[in-house]
Order: sequence, then structure tokens, then C-alpha cells
Amino acid sequence: MDKKKGLIIGGSIGAAALVALVVTSIAVANRPSALIVRAFANTISDAKKLEVFDVADDVINGGSISVSADLDKVLKNDLAVQGKIYLDAKDMKSAYELTLKDDDEVVFQPRILCNSDRMAMTCPELFDGSYGVNIKNLEKNLPGSIFDPDEETDYSLTDEQYDYFMNLRDTVKNDKNLQRDMSNMNTKYRTRAIELLVKYSDVGTSSKTITVGDEKIPCTAVTLTIDEEALAQAGADLIEYANNDKELEKFLYRIASNGSLREEPDDYVDRFYDYLDDIEDELEEIDDLELQLVFYVTKSGRRLAQFEAELEYGKDDYELTLALGKNVTKSKEMSLAGEDKRTGEGFSITYSVETNTSSAYEAVIKTTETQLRRVYADYGDNRDYDQELETTGNALKIEWDRRAGDFSIRYKDKYSDYSVKGNLIQKGDKYIFLLTNLRGDDEAVAGVKALELTITIDRHDPMPNVPGNFTDVTKMDKREFKHLVEDIVEGVGELKDEYFGK
Repeated sequence: MDKKKGLIIGGSIGAAALVALVVTSIAVANRPSALIVRAFANTISDAKKLEVFDVADDVINGGSISVSADLDKVLKNDLAVQGKIYLDAKDMKSAYELTLKDDDEVVFQPRILCNSDRMAMTCPELFDGSYGVNIKNLEKNLPGSIFDPDEETDYSLTDEQYDYFMNLRDTVKNDKNLQRDMSNMNTKYRTRAIELLVKYSDVGTSSKTITVGDEKIPCTAVTLTIDEEALAQAGADLIEYANNDKELEKFLYRIASNGSLREEPDDYVDRFYDYLDDIEDELEEIDDLELQLVFYVTKSGRRLAQFEAELEYGKDDYELTLALGKNVTKSKEMSLAGEDKRTGEGFSITYSVETNTSSAYEAVIKTTETQLRRVYADYGDNRDYDQELETTGNALKIEWDRRAGDFSIRYKDKYSDYSVKGNLIQKGDKYIFLLTNLRGDDEAVAGVKALELTITIDRHDPMPNVPGNFTDVTKMDKREFKHLVEDIVEGVGELKDEYFGK
């Protein structure tokens, strides 16, 4: 074979292999389980980008929330108050601050500052310096201190409080990245559960265009029909997978080591696995069941546009529908509805966005509930009742002029009508809300505007640091701690008398 011919044959084989790989990849990616798993992942990822969740994530991991008010109209002086919380879950830090100002001069400002190693309190108006505890040394310093229950002092902790602080170092250590690791564990088991349900179900796929709100969405509909045997087998496999998952066992021990659980780690973990065994036994006893799950996956973006479930169990028949639209970040309508088809009882929650632009936001959340109620009637000498369906509902309307700042929330049902009005503006990373009006059943709450109640949410706000040097209270004797407590009580009393009256 000449060299040129060999290159042509080799190239053809290579091209064929590449085509086969692409076709196989497409086939794998479009398997029912892969479609559903990817749709869930993409939809959850989109949901995290919604403004409310995006802002919340930033605040929790390096922002702050504060509430302030002017008390001059209430107390007849120039006193203003502000409470503020700094958060940084990622680095396990937090700070809590209360500030009282008299005509812009700070007259009282206690602070509690925390990180994974230390906690301290400062308040120059009450005492000099800072007082706190070194979390890493609590196990060594608490025994024999004035807080030890065995010492029976006026400051001794209860046994439960003592155990909590003795385990605080381990609790802090185990809580580090716990939210992230729990999310990863949820994703892992959600994916495994979907794969097993698909494996044991009767699976059907079809193309269908659904309507969510006024949006028509071309979808691939994946239908899983599951009987009691399939459900029991899928459940047994998932439980076996969990029983053999060393990563899960390690994660459970990590949660169980949290001192606040008040339970031995071995007992906690054993109880979890016993619970799994109980579930497996119950699944094996289920009879006369059919569960149908329908996942509508968008053809354009591989998102979950709608999910339907119907459970027939004996004489019972339940339906549930979750409609999300093409992309949750842009959907004009989302809803959740459920119905007991045997009785006609049910509920629905619908979130409708009328406007969402850079200049305005307007949305309505409507809730309905249908219930059987008794209708009593007299039949001669007997008093009996019939049953009839009654539907009740409520609506929550939100309006925000982003440019002018006008903001309102109104809640209305058959018996009530409440509204909150104010000014909400965004300045960089800050959202600042000033309450101006509060009404209940057409009656305004007096004095609201005069308070100038303001809520500020800051997505990025540097947190004050825990002082490098402080007096560790676990090393103080009874006399020293008693004097500290007396200074605090006396200082707070003087402040109360001066600004709030005796």
C-alpha cells in the first residue's frame, strides 16, 4: 500500500471514529436520565442568578443588614438608633452592632465580634478594653473556671450550656464549608435517584409544546411510569448505595459532631441508617400504586420548563404541577398547583411578573385553596350536614419604580387588606428602604413616617475585626467578673435614665 493511500484510509478511519464519538456523546447526552439531570442542574443554576437570591448570597458572604430609626418624635430628644449585622459565612465571621446617637454623637455602641477562633465584645461607654473568649482554648480554660457547673458559682453555666461551649471548637470546625458540601451531597443523591427511577420505570419520550403563562415552549417530554415494584427496587438500590457510601458516612459524622445536637455521633449515625432500613421495609409493603412523573425539558436551553406528577394509591389520586417557563430568570409566570382528585380539594400558587425592566418592577403572587366544608341543615328532629367545596384566595402585589424609588406591597384576602409603602432605592451595592406608610384594613398606623424607619442591605460591607488583644473571661476570677457585670449594669441604667426616663 502506498503512503498516500494509507493516509487516506487512516484519515477515513479517524473521521469515522470521530463521527462515532460525536453520535455516541449526543445519544448519551439525550438519554432520559441525562436530560432530566442536566435540566435540573441548569434550572437550579439559573435560579441562583435571580436578583433576590444573588443579593442574598452576597450579603451572607460578606455583606450587612441594618435597621435604623429616629426616636426624636417618640422620646422628645434627638436620639437615633441603629442595629446592624455583618455576615461572612464563607470565612465564618460575623459582627453585631447597636448604635445610639444623640444629635449625631455616638453615646452607646456595644459590639460583638466573632470569627472561627475568637469572640469578643467592646463597648467604650461601659468598660475599657475588650472582653471575650478564645474558642480554640475553651476545652482547656472552661474546666475550673467561674463558668464550670462543678464550681457552683453565680456564673456557672447549666450542664447543657457547658457541653455546648466545650464542643464549640469542633462545631465551628465541622461547620466550615458545610453549606457547600451539603449542596454537593444533595446534587449527588438527586442525580442517583433520577438514574434509578429511569432504570426501573417504563420510560417514554415525545415532543410537545406547552404553554406557561403566555409563553409557548417546545419541549422534550420524558414520562416515567412507576409501579410499586419499580419504586421498591429503585428505593432499595438507592439505600444500598447510601449504605456503602463512605463519603456520606463521613459527612454524617461531621454533622453529628456539632455540639448543639446533644447526641453521641455514633447514635446519630446509627439512627440515620436505621431510618433508611425502615423506609426500605415500608417500600416493600406498598401495594396497588402507580406514580407517573413527566419532565418537560426545553429543546432550546435544556431547562426544566414544567414538571407533573400523578400518584394513584389505592382509591387515592393526587396531582401536582410545577410550571417554571423557559428560563426562571426571564419567566413572566411560574406556578405550583396540587389537587386531590378524589375529593376535589387542592391549592395553587401563581407568581406573575407584569413588568421587570431597569426602570420598573411589578409582580403579583396569588394563592388559592379549595377545601371541603361542612354545611349544616336541620332535617326534622335531626341536625346533619352536607359537604361542599369552598375556594378561598389571597393576593400579594409588589410595585417598584426603580428610578423614583416608590415601592409598595399590598396583601388582600376576603377579610383583610394590608399595605406597606415606602421608598426603595439602589445605590451601588446598597438597597435602602425607607418606610413611609403602613395601613391595615384602611386604617393608617400612626407615627410610622415620623420614625423614618430605614432598612439598608449592603451586598459588600467590610466587617470590623475581632480585637487582637482582649481579656479572656474564662481566666477571670469571681471578683473581677462581678465588677465587670456591675459596670455594665450601672452604665446601662444611667443611659436608660438619661434618654428613656426613669
